[in-house]
Amino acid sequence: MTQKVMVIDDEVDLVQLYKIVLKMAGFKVSGSTSGRKALTEIADYLPDLVLLDVMMPEINGIDVCQKIRDMNIEKQPVIFMYSANDSVDNHERCLEAGANKLISKSVPMDEVTNQIKAALPA
Repeated sequence: MTQKVMVIDDEVDLVQLYKIVLKMAGFKVSGSTSGRKALTEIADYLPDLVLLDVMMPEINGIDVCQKIRDMNIEKQPVIFMYSANDSVDNHERCLEAGANKLISKSVPMDEVTNQIKAALPA
């Protein structure tokens, strides 16, 4: 069964790029440029992993992460948050919100893909 990933980031180009890279790696990928919109899509899509930007307008990634964790859905996804701010404080906030990991935006996409593969059972 193909693993499903949802990319949530307000930067359209980054969502598109991750969709291409992750599809090439064998994942089924959905993308959203709005945290609020993504929250309505998650229950239908049921991703195995969510790649979530911390800094977004309207509703930030921390709040989106907490709302995902509060959802009554069949299976909770692994949540990888990513940010240009990889401070200890930001890391702690992400983990407290329910994220499994915080990845720096400076990490190359192929490494992020490898981390996603490692986090999801084959």
